[in-house]
Amino acid sequence: MMQVGIVGGGIAGLYTSLLLKQQGHSVAVFESNSRVGGRIYTHYFKTSGKGHDAFFEAGAMRIPLSPLHSCVFDMVRYLNEHDLAGDKIEFIPYVLQHPNNKIYLQGRVWDATDKSLGASMGLPEGFHGKTARELLFQVMSPWIDLLSENLERGLIAVLRYDHMTFRQYLRDIAEWPDEVIDFVELVMSQTSQYDQGFTDLVLQTMHFANPEWVTVKGGLTCITDAAAKALGPSSVFRNAPVTEIHELPDGKLELVIEGIAPHKRLFDKIILALPPAAIQNIRVRPKWSFMKERAIQAIHEGPLYKMGLHFQTRFWEQTASPCFGGQTQTDLRIRWIVYPSNDLGSSDTGCLMVYAGMTDALRWSWTTRQQRVKLALEDLNTFFRHQGVDVYSQFIEAFDVHWPSEVGGGNTMYLPGQFTRFHDVMKQPEGNIYFAGEHISRHHTWVAGGIESAHQTVEQLLGGMPLPVLDFSAVD
Repeated sequence: MMQVGIVGGGIAGLYTSLLLKQQGHSVAVFESNSRVGGRIYTHYFKTSGKGHDAFFEAGAMRIPLSPLHSCVFDMVRYLNEHDLAGDKIEFIPYVLQHPNNKIYLQGRVWDATDKSLGASMGLPEGFHGKTARELLFQVMSPWIDLLSENLERGLIAVLRYDHMTFRQYLRDIAEWPDEVIDFVELVMSQTSQYDQGFTDLVLQTMHFANPEWVTVKGGLTCITDAAAKALGPSSVFRNAPVTEIHELPDGKLELVIEGIAPHKRLFDKIILALPPAAIQNIRVRPKWSFMKERAIQAIHEGPLYKMGLHFQTRFWEQTASPCFGGQTQTDLRIRWIVYPSNDLGSSDTGCLMVYAGMTDALRWSWTTRQQRVKLALEDLNTFFRHQGVDVYSQFIEAFDVHWPSEVGGGNTMYLPGQFTRFHDVMKQPEGNIYFAGEHISRHHTWVAGGIESAHQTVEQLLGGMPLPVLDFSAVD
């Protein structure tokens, strides 16, 4: 039996720990935060007195019903079997798009399916009569089909263009004018996201081709909380930042853990289930190869900003064009309005979530939370006043997370060439130190990416032995 230390209590660290424990090894998870979950983060508002509907997903929020995400469902089945108290994790449908969802551009409200929008925005005639989504998938569908047929072979083909930004591909290969690229980016993505690597954009768009989605009743935090509970308090340590890693002459590793009770622990092996930014912030650690250190320093993490606003009623479900889930794209500062898929039609309070990514997210970082709430309410009022709603009279409270300000940063979004240069380098162990996380998976930003990486890392640690997914039929 090995003693394994896992640094990081996000989904990769927790899954790694469960899998190692199932294989008979002793694990200890060290999480610097007061909560586990990392970028799975459901924020619960406490003032409603009603509880179950007053939350929003400050991190991951949805899971495609796709074979590529089957590892998430396997993990949940395992956790449901493990939880003898009966607090089962329940999936509910996630509404990615609702027929009544709108787009707000240039001071006007448009139907999300309005095919005249491109012409109204002044696009060249050859691009009229199609929605932004249809234009995007006209380019993406051949790549998605290739990846769906065989992910490994498809990825080899995609990587031929890894040196390109997605914008460069659209301009030089698909022969799109700049105004078409900007229009599709505005409606379908985040400002400046098309200046990221071609490979990541193709892989992300592949997931959004799925027609069916789910989320977790009560929030995705239910998954990570259940995982921590299954591991037990003797294996999961919160408020326990690891500040030093020392390699000892006998091959063992010493971790220095700060926090309420600073101490040292010895392990046979450790797994750094951390994003690159968090690895870089460990005060004392071994130095590795030039390219490994360069990957840790250079892997790009896309900025992400999310705010949840708690309202007295679910007024968006009570207008002339009610939205029961889905989202609204805007050219306002809030960029995206996400309507909750939980408790549809409820008479309780409810939460809207607004979010922005990339350049849009960075522009929320300059001011106080109070000012950010003020700006968000201004933009929401700009959109909803057309429907006769006064958001100010409905408002209760808000909470936000600016992910670049967190220790791990935002989600991985490779720049051109980074998949080729860094993906395999980052996966390689360094002696008895191993690495896990969505940044070294093929599915950046997704829960499944963290789990896929964790599974591969445990196989590496155990000498390359193929392992099944968590076996929910063999519960201790």
